[in-house]
Amino acid sequence: MSNRLKKVDHVGIVVRDINESAAWYRQHLGFDRLYEYGFPGVKALFIANGDIRLELFETEGASPMAPERSAAPTNLKIGGINHVALTVDNLDATISELKAGGVEVASEPREVPDGPGDRFAFIHDNEGMLIELFENGLGHH
Repeated sequence: MSNRLKKVDHVGIVVRDINESAAWYRQHLGFDRLYEYGFPGVKALFIANGDIRLELFETEGASPMAPERSAAPTNLKIGGINHVALTVDNLDATISELKAGGVEVASEPREVPDGPGDRFAFIHDNEGMLIELFENGLGHH
């Protein structure tokens, strides 16, 4: 079979308040609103930062995010997509800037064990969802 896949197009995230989440992603991670749409009981909004696109859903009667999803050890015991990872050029500077802006850091920067020098950290978005910030090791950009 030929490889028909090109890239990840977007990640969908269910949120409590679509406008509150869009504002958080804009303020702290530079995401702009692209377009909104909806269907009965659901408001949806695409946001983007360059080629990175997220689709936010605000759904009537949706369950809140499980508290176990907000901590890496318990999140690893739940099936399904675990987190979204965003590449950054300078992890330490990015984490410092986010902390200064009031963003909660869930896991300080550290190196991937036995990796090629890749480093990562985790932050929480406005609803406590884990987002990984990832810095490629030297020579792996």
